[in-house]
Amino acid sequence: MPEVRSKGAAALAALFFLLVTGCASFDTRIPESWEPRIELSETPFYPQLEHHCGPAALITVLEASGVTPAYDEVADRIYVPGLEGSLQVELMAATRSFERIPFRLQGELQAVLAEVEAGRPVLILQNLRVPRWPAWHYAVVIGYDRERAEILMRSGRDPLQTTPTRRWMRQWDWASRWAIVVLEPGELPVNPHRPAVLRALADFDDHAPAGPRLRAWRAVAEQWPDEPLAWMGMGNARYELGTLDNAATDFEHALEIKPDSWPARLNLAHVLLELDRPCQGQQIIESEPMTPDHPLTAVRGNLLPTLETACAARTGKSAQ
Repeated sequence: MPEVRSKGAAALAALFFLLVTGCASFDTRIPESWEPRIELSETPFYPQLEHHCGPAALITVLEASGVTPAYDEVADRIYVPGLEGSLQVELMAATRSFERIPFRLQGELQAVLAEVEAGRPVLILQNLRVPRWPAWHYAVVIGYDRERAEILMRSGRDPLQTTPTRRWMRQWDWASRWAIVVLEPGELPVNPHRPAVLRALADFDDHAPAGPRLRAWRAVAEQWPDEPLAWMGMGNARYELGTLDNAATDFEHALEIKPDSWPARLNLAHVLLELDRPCQGQQIIESEPMTPDHPLTAVRGNLLPTLETACAARTGKSAQ
């Protein structure tokens, strides 16, 4: 009987090994052009309280980005007692509440390590078990060792946890390769992915003050000058800041890039009205037909008569 149990245990161990390793093939190369070893030793460390890997990881990257919230303030925003953990959406929302932007990184090892190589720690989600019986865990990548093929992290109660790259990649892969870098407005990831960046800034736009939003959108416009949303974002922020001439210039630029953009056209016309240039605003509106089923029909319908009245009053005083 003992021999039978031994064989059964060996078979079970082999099965578990197959479940854990699987047949996945991961690209774990670290570019030879990078430093052979990087450790962001100045990254803050918060030993994890029970079930608090989310708050510990988030305050780590927040402090690394230059803000210093209280630990309890972070935990109160993201820890869900009923789940005994934190949700990704809550981590990202909390990040924005501290006027920082969480950028979702592409699901490749080099995308994560490129940020680390640039001096930025990266918050990741891991699955420490197997897909069918997951054990979710947040940690912060702070370095790598190319020769030893290891990833360095702040994780749990370990200020410096080293994990073989392939094992790390598997645990990250089984958590859908979720990773964010937390940056100040005006900074972008090392290798910015346009859709991810635009999504991050659109979410940031919903709650952030105009000043940080302007810095964030300006960085996008510098990265991608042909992106109309960048100029729209800058225009909206400048309008809130009261710099109407600059806002009009931004909306004009957005309209030049995308002539069929009715948000840009209507925003420009509205700013021109406030700048006492209603005839120009009226011309902007009337120069492009709008389909009756367009979602902004009511906005156009309310703005155009106001422009017409103001233009008529102005031309009655002097020609524009």
